[in-house]
Amino acid sequence: MRYLFLFILILIFSGCSSTKITHAWERTKDAAYVAATDPLTWGSAAAAGALYATYDDDITQHFMKKNLIDSEIDEPLRRLNSVLLYSTALLVEDDTAMQKAKRLTTGFAGAAVARGTTNILNSSIKKDNPLKTEDNAIGSHHSLDPFAQSALTRRNVNDMSIPLWGKYSLNSLSYLSAAGSALTRVQEGGHSFADQLVSASIGNFIGLFFYEAFLAKNQELEVSIYKDSVSIYASWHF
Repeated sequence: MRYLFLFILILIFSGCSSTKITHAWERTKDAAYVAATDPLTWGSAAAAGALYATYDDDITQHFMKKNLIDSEIDEPLRRLNSVLLYSTALLVEDDTAMQKAKRLTTGFAGAAVARGTTNILNSSIKKDNPLKTEDNAIGSHHSLDPFAQSALTRRNVNDMSIPLWGKYSLNSLSYLSAAGSALTRVQEGGHSFADQLVSASIGNFIGLFFYEAFLAKNQELEVSIYKDSVSIYASWHF
């Protein structure tokens, strides 16, 4: 995990002089602001807080007793969510080959950080799940991870030159797959409804932050192919 965060820092500050560091910091702050003020980020967090104070247990027990969807569909939903992220990254028509590679790299890094964040939350925040069998209810790979990917997918779709109904369809499919995966874990008693809203908020923030911070117009990307290996050098300038 430490190497992943080191990789992110290198992406931010690679090739930076003292003046470029200032621009990098400004871009980082701007990216954080955009991600934090997105309605899905603050709305999910606010809804979670309201539920914790009121009816979270009742709503969770309702879904545990009366399953809305088949829990076996969870894995196909998560795979669909990932497929949508990487396929939309390749389908942005105006992108050059280097820009497509950059989208894929950013998507992969964002998804990896989301997964690492989930692991950190699981181990550092002790909260019992509804079944009282584990104490890692905050942080869900079935909510935080797919919602981070859906946020990145949304940005990719917005950059595509397709009819509006097509954008709505792709975004709806992506977010429905994320929501469905999160709901299956509520039905299984792994997380409460509010727990999953917390994870959705954090995931959405991470996904949008990565797009805003790393998908800049000015970048360097070099690919070298050797007999036994392939090396990629990427540098994001702010």
